[in-house]
Amino acid sequence: MAASPFTYRFRVKWTALLGSLSFGIVVPTFFIPTGFGTTAHYLSILVATITSYVIWEGSKFIQALTLYYFPWEKSIAKHLVFEILGIFLFSSLALITGIVMHSKLVSSVVITTGIVLQNNFVSFLLALLFIAFNEGAFLFNQWKLSLIEQERLRQENLVAKLEGLKKQLDPHFLFNSLSVLSGVVYKDPALADLYITKLAQVYRYLLDHNEERQVRLREEISVVQAYCFLLNVRFYNKITMSIREPLPDVFVLPLSLQLLVENAVKHNFISDEHPLVLSVYTEEGMLWVENSLNKKEATERSPQIGLKNLQARYAFVTDRPIVIDEQPAMFRVGLPLLHEYHESADH
Repeated sequence: MAASPFTYRFRVKWTALLGSLSFGIVVPTFFIPTGFGTTAHYLSILVATITSYVIWEGSKFIQALTLYYFPWEKSIAKHLVFEILGIFLFSSLALITGIVMHSKLVSSVVITTGIVLQNNFVSFLLALLFIAFNEGAFLFNQWKLSLIEQERLRQENLVAKLEGLKKQLDPHFLFNSLSVLSGVVYKDPALADLYITKLAQVYRYLLDHNEERQVRLREEISVVQAYCFLLNVRFYNKITMSIREPLPDVFVLPLSLQLLVENAVKHNFISDEHPLVLSVYTEEGMLWVENSLNKKEATERSPQIGLKNLQARYAFVTDRPIVIDEQPAMFRVGLPLLHEYHESADH
């Protein structure tokens, strides 16, 4: 499958017309022996202009084909070889056709080996000239687009961090936590004491890491385990989480696992008959958070704000996308493992 879209579209540009007309005037005036201002001279200008414009437009089409089948990011050598060869052959054919048209309309020309070799030399120069001009313009445009994309991702990351911070201090989570605490504080003081410790651990993590771009996986796992303890007090131990060892010493985005666990709780029924089973494991460079599926009935489709938020944040630090895999009885999300720590771009 081609990596780049086919971008050719026929559009008449005044710059191309002006360049073709200039070529069409110069060649007959200085290199073809016809009387200046005669009918033969004007016909020569017409043939040369049409030929040069056909070469220009055909070369654009060949460039688009080459970008489609041999994009720069896959192989620069293949891209250049096929583009030069394609434009060379096409311009050679177009020049021979122009010579034949000139022979029919103006004066008879015998196509000799010398004319063919001269035609091939001119075609090769035209191919190099076209590629130097258009590929330079293409690469400059790609550079500008990459700068725009970097700025867009930077802005998305800032917005995502702001939304993440809002979510971290979600009053609903705090309200639910305090409600659960009030229910156990008199019934089971020991449990209440442990609950307060875990709640403090979660909020300490939120406050300590809200400005960091990446955290070690083991730190994230530790706070998610504390978060699951809080959930289990609320749901009467109907949530189980298994972590498959060994865990590599890598990095993830802070609160990424917590968000996936929170999504699983939010979108699934949790009961004695249908407990929520969570599994965290690494596989082929991805960290997978998997949960059993027993979806709640929703009146409208979920906007998946949390996952979109997470995708935007990961796009800022890696080209590898988040993978979402939904099956009849299982839902899982794969997060790319980050092997190096990078400082935040906006610090």
